Amino acid sequence: MSDIPDIILLTNDLGERVGFAPVATVPFGEGTYMILRPVTPMEGADEGDAFVFSVSQADGDRAEDDVDYLTMETDDNVIDAVFALYEQSLRNDRR
Repeated sequence: MSDIPDIILLTNDLGERVGFAPVATVPFGEGTYMILRPVTPMEGADEGDAFVFSVSQADGDRAEDDVDYLTMETDDNVIDAVFALYEQSLRNDRR
């Protein structure tokens, strides 16, 4: 995912569009995950909270038809590991 937009619009279970600001893309295991922060307050989330989304790709008939799908991760072990990898990368960048 080379050209990440400033704001990613996702549709929630109620059909509402919610804007997220990308924080990081993190490879973990055999998958890729994105850490996203909501750009407007969300019910049940504190200000500054960020969420982990798994990235999957649906292959179309042509390369330009390939689409990335983001699904909110619910596995606490994966979420913790992705945040730990992100924090480790920040520490490594400071060295």
